[in-house]
Amino acid sequence: MRLKIILTALLSTLALKAVSMDYLSNNSASYFQNPSQTGKITVEGIFYNPAGTVFLEDGKYINANMQNSIIQESMTLNRKKLASNRYAGAPSFNYLQKKEGTSIFANVSVIAGGATLKYDEGVAGIDLAAETFDNMTRGLLGAKVTKNQFSGQNRYYQLMLGGAHKITDKFSIGGGIKYVHALRKLNGHASFGYNPFIGARVGLTGNDLYLDSRRKADGVGAVLGLDYKATDTLNFAVKYETPVKLKFKTKAVESTNMTLAGKKIGLSDFYPKYANGVNSRRDLPGVLSLGVSKDINDWTVSSGYIHYFNKAANIDGLSYRDGHEVNFGVDYRFSPKWTWHAGYNYAHTGAPKQSYNDTEYAINAQIYTTGLTFKPAENHEWKFGVGYVKYNSENGETEITHGIKLDKSKVKYDKKVSVFSLGYTYKF
Repeated sequence: MRLKIILTALLSTLALKAVSMDYLSNNSASYFQNPSQTGKITVEGIFYNPAGTVFLEDGKYINANMQNSIIQESMTLNRKKLASNRYAGAPSFNYLQKKEGTSIFANVSVIAGGATLKYDEGVAGIDLAAETFDNMTRGLLGAKVTKNQFSGQNRYYQLMLGGAHKITDKFSIGGGIKYVHALRKLNGHASFGYNPFIGARVGLTGNDLYLDSRRKADGVGAVLGLDYKATDTLNFAVKYETPVKLKFKTKAVESTNMTLAGKKIGLSDFYPKYANGVNSRRDLPGVLSLGVSKDINDWTVSSGYIHYFNKAANIDGLSYRDGHEVNFGVDYRFSPKWTWHAGYNYAHTGAPKQSYNDTEYAINAQIYTTGLTFKPAENHEWKFGVGYVKYNSENGETEITHGIKLDKSKVKYDKKVSVFSLGYTYKF
């Protein structure tokens, strides 16, 4: 029975978790030109600064974006690097109709989650489990990993409808209602080899574990915004997104030939929220965004702050600190048709080291961006942006679970992301 407790404690470190960085701020190509978008008045402001859209020129706008990312997430254990190298594409679409002091708009996008992570060579937690099995039996079990493949994906899709209205020539209010469809996937296959005679002595038989699970949820939230256009060259903006309550329902297919003391063991024992038929809460937290922009001749300088209220959210029943982001950037109009952009964003996720695991680890990051905007005519605009996300690689933290020491401090977690974004706006 003690070996089952060990097995459950160790493999539970593989469970999919996340924190404030469920949310994606990179909702348009503009973000990877200059991540400081909240204080700006743009068509993409439907997402970043909805109240500011009433200060655009009258007309109808269609905007489409694609963020293309090359993502490497890796774990290093005992000098062995286990990596997932994947491509991720995140599209977004905006529609805006502005007339006099009123605008109406819609946004369709991927607002949270990330790429599909696929570890063909395995994850560190499985290797840690084999090590611990041997340590607990003084090496007599001879446990080794014979199969170790895991993949997971988190995607949250948004449809947002809203509008904005001028209260005065300088002040406006805006907002809308958003619907979120969330999907979280986990697929795992793990096999262990061991001395069958020692296994029989502790009541362990079989060696194969498999789980294919889907968690789905739907929720509704609100977006509220204020914009103060102090002068023709100075603008301030505030946006608040309410929490989105998401109650996930799980459907899973599972198979196993492992038993301990006559009882079957499955990966759902280690991932209880991914077991078939389980309902659980994992909300998106409330988000507060502040921004300012200032035109100085052919330059625009901007800065912003984003706060994620993680403490108040129910995220799989776990507790996290609040997260925040700070950003700033510049835009330089060096000709009537061309504008150069650059910016920086620092993200502090609020995730404690205890939350780092094999498939997600929300470590702090810095984003560096630059790009160009080309406007060949008044009703056509193209945006090109590139970005590099530099993560602060960190080791996990040793945990004591059910009296068993889980030495995740031996695991180094790291990420690298390179991005190319493309956007197009047509005004008619």
